[in-house]
Amino acid sequence: MGLTDADDPEAVMRRRRQFAEQVGFDLDRTLMTVQEHGANVVTFHRRRPEGGQCVFSTDALATDVPGQAIVTYHADCFPLLLADRDRGVVAAAHAGWRGALVGVATQTVQALHLAYGTPPDQLDVLIGPGICGRCYQVGAEVAERFPPRYGRQDRYLQTDGGGLRLDIAAVLRMQLEDEGVHPDRIQATAWCTREEDRWFSHRGGRPGRFLSVVVAP
Repeated sequence: MGLTDADDPEAVMRRRRQFAEQVGFDLDRTLMTVQEHGANVVTFHRRRPEGGQCVFSTDALATDVPGQAIVTYHADCFPLLLADRDRGVVAAAHAGWRGALVGVATQTVQALHLAYGTPPDQLDVLIGPGICGRCYQVGAEVAERFPPRYGRQDRYLQTDGGGLRLDIAAVLRMQLEDEGVHPDRIQATAWCTREEDRWFSHRGGRPGRFLSVVVAP
C-alpha cells in the first residue's frame, strides 16, 4: 500500500482505491501522513474542513470532519488508532521506537483534548500490529534512552542472552494510561509483523508497507 520504492505505483493506487471502496471512505478526501518518526500532531476541524492531502513532517493526524479518513503506513512500527465517539473525533498515529521515545501517544491524547475537548477517559484506543517485544532486539544506545524519561523499565525492556528487547506497544500503553486513558478502553492486537508473513516487516525481510485507516463518523 506504500508508494515508497514501489515497483508499480499505479498498482499501489489501484489497491488503495479498492480498499477505500471496500471499507467505505472517499480516498480523495483522505488525510495521509508523511512520517518522520516523531510526535508532531496535526488536527483538522469541521468548522473549516479541508480536503484530502498528505501532511508533511507529522506522524499523527486527527479530524472531526464527518466521513474523513486518516491513513498511516507501517512495516514494523505500530498503528495507533483513537476515537472519541461522543464528539465524532478520530486520530491515527505511526509509532516506532523514535516516536514512542518522544511520546507520540502522549502528544496525540493531549492534542485531542486541546483541539476538540476530548477527555482522555472517554477515548477508545487500538494498538495495531507491529513488531512484538520478543522480536525487537535493540542496542543499548536505544534501550538506555527510555528509563530516564519514563522509568518503569520492567514494563517494556527485557534482557535475553545479553541482548535487549524493547516492547514498543507496552511503552504506548503506558503513555496512554499516564494521560488518563482507561486501561479497559485500550485494545492491542496480538499480531507481530516480524513473526507473521501476512505483514510487511523490515526485520522480517518483507519489504513494502501496509496501511491502517480510521474514519470519522
